[in-house]
Amino acid sequence: MVGIILRNIRKIRGLTQAQIGKKLNLAENTISNYETEYSNPTFNTIKKIIDICNFEIQFVDKKNKKTYSIEELSKEMDF
Repeated sequence: MVGIILRNIRKIRGLTQAQIGKKLNLAENTISNYETEYSNPTFNTIKKIIDICNFEIQFVDKKNKKTYSIEELSKEMDF
């Protein structure tokens, strides 16, 4: 599923696998492998691809109907 999402956001922005790979210093076939789910990118790589495509990851707390960004969840939270 992650590979499909990465492919779709890349295509929405009109970028090629080669362009994404160049920005990340990765081979085009590495990006292809991620998109076809032949191999799995690290979360950090996923975030970088999403940033290049000018998207952001959000987490939704379904119980409280609150949305958190990665930055919010990365900080130490005092509950």
